[in-house]
Amino acid sequence: MFPPTYQTQRFILKPYEPKDEERFIEIALDKESIHFMGGANGIEAEARELFQKILKTYPLQDQDRRWFWIWGVYEDDRLCAHLEMKDTENTQPHELEIVYMVHPDARRKGLMTEVLLFLKSQQIEWNRRIIATVSPNNLNSLSLLEKWGIESKETLTDSETQKVYYKLILSR
Repeated sequence: MFPPTYQTQRFILKPYEPKDEERFIEIALDKESIHFMGGANGIEAEARELFQKILKTYPLQDQDRRWFWIWGVYEDDRLCAHLEMKDTENTQPHELEIVYMVHPDARRKGLMTEVLLFLKSQQIEWNRRIIATVSPNNLNSLSLLEKWGIESKETLTDSETQKVYYKLILSR
């Protein structure tokens, strides 16, 4: 099952298409994205492999009982951001974690503010709370999520890397 397509005032959230690969690679290899995105390492071949894996994931989602939606965020049919909502090791059964990366030329233009406001409005319909796990050093994301509203913050430590990050439960 493909994730549903949604439209905000300016943006469309929809599944990726093969034509989006180059723009996705620009997002995935951006230094700011790499710095804060868990698992990102700046290796182009691995970023391309990830994009192909995303395309292959869509048809398999009916078999997987986890909630795992991956969208491209588009303005005027141009990919501006990567967005995921999914069950993770950090979520409880009533929660979904958001993960996002924004293309460098789309940052600080209100894109994620608008998209996150849309997601916030959908929590009741989806019967899920939205959470985010964020590095304490990712001041841009923390500022953005504070606009949404943070109901609670828990400090977690990655058992493998010993990196500290916050689990934020976002307001309804």
